[in-house]
Amino acid sequence: MCALFSVRLRTGCGDSCLRSRGLANFIEEVDEEVRRDKAEKFWKRWSPVIFGLVFVILAGVAGYELWKGWQAEKIAAAGARFSSALTMAQSGKPADAATAFADLSKGGADGYAQLARFQQAANLVEAKDIAGAVAVYDAIAADSSNAPRFRDLARYLAVFHGLGTLAPDQVKQRLAGITSDSPWSYNARELNAVAELKAGNTEEARRQLTALADDPLVPTGLRGRATELLAALGGPVQ
Repeated sequence: MCALFSVRLRTGCGDSCLRSRGLANFIEEVDEEVRRDKAEKFWKRWSPVIFGLVFVILAGVAGYELWKGWQAEKIAAAGARFSSALTMAQSGKPADAATAFADLSKGGADGYAQLARFQQAANLVEAKDIAGAVAVYDAIAADSSNAPRFRDLARYLAVFHGLGTLAPDQVKQRLAGITSDSPWSYNARELNAVAELKAGNTEEARRQLTALADDPLVPTGLRGRATELLAALGGPVQ
């Protein structure tokens, strides 16, 4: 009793104060239990989802690393096949090289596949299969997934190599696809003039060559060729 009284004196708290503190402690304990219970319920409810998200993230990272490794292996394999086909071409076997490049263009890495198609056509030209080469160039030009500059280059090369076999309307049809803002537009204009000359349209050829020779934006080498050809045809159109 004395001890309790001394506690009351030291704390300056009576029975009501002690009861209030006891109630506060009780409420605090209840709140803590409620929070703990809520936390447990939250964890039980959401832990599968959280673990699932973590698993998806880890699987995605692992999958990406595997994909990068697979891509690297694919590119390395395509590079080896491309090098092997080049060796065939340099060894005087253009037909075999064309076949190897054709296979690579169907199953190689994107960059090598694109180069392989051009190499296939070039080796068909070396093998004297002009029709086959033109067909490959036409396929490249018709493929909308290719960059415009590559499609225009294919159009130009189809005419360049097929000029001796293509009809005038076939030449015009291919070259018409090369727009004025293409890096191959001036070459296409030169080739179109040559096609007109080959078809017997000398005056039209002279007119087009004169326009090339007088255009300051035309590359110097191409303007020089146009000037030389004009001189052989009797000079520029006045």
